[in-house]
Amino acid sequence: MCRKGKELSLRDRYFIEKSLKRGLSVKEISGVLGVTRACLYYEIRKGTVVQMDTHLRECKVYKADYAQMKTATNVANRGRKVKYGSDSSLLCDICDCLRKKYSPYASIVLCGADGCICEKTIYNYVRSGRLPGITYLDLPYMKKAKKSNVKPAKIVVPKEYSIENRPKEISKRDSFGNWEMDTVYSAKDNLSALLVLTERKTRAEMVLSIRRRTSEEVRLALVRIEKRLGTKTFRKVFQTITSDNGVEFKRYDDLERSMYSSHNRTKLYYAHPYCSGERGSNENQNRMIRRWIPKGDDIGMYSRAEIEDICSWMNTYPRKMFNGKSSIEMMMDDLTVGNFSQTEISKILEICNCDYSCFTNLSRE
Repeated sequence: MCRKGKELSLRDRYFIEKSLKRGLSVKEISGVLGVTRACLYYEIRKGTVVQMDTHLRECKVYKADYAQMKTATNVANRGRKVKYGSDSSLLCDICDCLRKKYSPYASIVLCGADGCICEKTIYNYVRSGRLPGITYLDLPYMKKAKKSNVKPAKIVVPKEYSIENRPKEISKRDSFGNWEMDTVYSAKDNLSALLVLTERKTRAEMVLSIRRRTSEEVRLALVRIEKRLGTKTFRKVFQTITSDNGVEFKRYDDLERSMYSSHNRTKLYYAHPYCSGERGSNENQNRMIRRWIPKGDDIGMYSRAEIEDICSWMNTYPRKMFNGKSSIEMMMDDLTVGNFSQTEISKILEICNCDYSCFTNLSRE
């Protein structure tokens, strides 16, 4: 799978550097990152530096920081070259005329630059800040540049990701590993939010803080879980994830793709628009979060410890549907039957903000 139109990030470059040290081939690395081999060869050539090894011999190695620095320099140098620098004597004379309330045309005539520079160039230089000390307020008739009304391309999710194509047995809630996903936020203009994951059978909860409601933040949150559990365990725990049609979940390919393997880490499905009942467990769990974080409160004001306490409270809450048992107890039964190792169970409970001692205390009661 090739991700078209996306440049490599610093995280991707660190992954390339680490993979090359481990001896992975270009084909394997390109498969994980979703880029072509030609792109990867160019990236390695761009970021290769000459260093001295332990035997004081010169060797060529790829460095992510050096490649990122060269990329930033190339991006800064994009576009048409500037005809006149800010220290040009002609521009200094024009700036003096503009400060005396002359128009760009009058300034050009007074400086004797008619035919060398045009009014449009002066206006462009003012907008881009190339005339020191001159803003659009210093010109008699200039207005702010109009903002582009071009809307970003709408992401269309393929039909095979619809909840209609989800296996029917998932609706019965008989098997562990099928989750629902949503975000909880205070207001539309508030950046901080919570990513909420609810297991359909046991109602186990994972609550993670994200800086803003974007697809990139959701992807990074799943990457953090995958890094803590390991790709193999992640696939066993998160077999499927069902979400709504929010813009933060539209990047289905990024959410499914594993950062540490060439195979996808989970399978994503989307509920129908305006059908929150198709993610009923998720919505009910969000109502429990609202007991502690009412609507209108700024989620960014809540500390990480407070969010973890809320998640732990929800997972240890006695539930009538389970005859007084909590979600964490129900999940422990499934993890034990599912042949999860003690280390895997410990990591899963850690993300749910519970531990073995907490579970032991609940069992004694």
